[in-house]
Amino acid sequence: MPAFQRPTSVPAARPTAAVFRLARAGRGARLALTAVVVAGAVAAGAASPAVAQELTRLYAPKPPAGSAYVRVVALARPGAAIGIGTAAPAPVAQGDTATIYRVVKGGAPLAVTVGGASAPGAIVPAADAFSTVVVPPSGPAVVITDPTEGRNDLKAQLRFYNLVPGCAGAVAVADGGPTVFDAVATNDTRQRAINPIEAKLSARCGEAAAPPLTLPPLKAGDHYSLFLVPGAAGPVLTGQRDETEPYRGPAN
Repeated sequence: MPAFQRPTSVPAARPTAAVFRLARAGRGARLALTAVVVAGAVAAGAASPAVAQELTRLYAPKPPAGSAYVRVVALARPGAAIGIGTAAPAPVAQGDTATIYRVVKGGAPLAVTVGGASAPGAIVPAADAFSTVVVPPSGPAVVITDPTEGRNDLKAQLRFYNLVPGCAGAVAVADGGPTVFDAVATNDTRQRAINPIEAKLSARCGEAAAPPLTLPPLKAGDHYSLFLVPGAAGPVLTGQRDETEPYRGPAN
């Protein structure tokens, strides 16, 4: 057979008019079904913002491998604008203690500013991990790698950070309830899954007690962080929902 010559094949039978009619009917049915599905999704999204949010998360571009998720707690200057990497500096949201998580390059030095001043110390967040950077009133910044093991989407995830120098932190359900976290060293963190219930929590730093904190209503799959921080009259227990900034770079 000469080079590149196609082998002879038996011609296929030409479709009949009936076959064409069936094909057109099948295609029309598929298009009609697709229209119904799309219309249903749009209607559901219009009726429920949560549905639209879930669809946005599903189809949002994913960060490249090796990215790090970083948030900052500025004990040095509460209320000051915080800059993370190349993002424009912004203050922490009202009532929160930390910024939201931002996507940065992992395993590389990260520039963090508080009120326009560079945070001292080497800040190198781990790749493919979540980290909380603590900028104390004096001394270098501390990078705390956040635990992510033991995730249970049927429960809420609770993290506790002890950011008070020189004491072991503990959290319990108020009014003599069970202990939630115990003996957490300074600049350390613990995580556990809890049933999504409302509760009032009390915290201690050694012998010093913090005013109680009421958890907001949590549902299955929620992530919430507790921070024990220094206050003018003693330790203070604060809390906020964990949130990650949407990734807006090239799709991975």
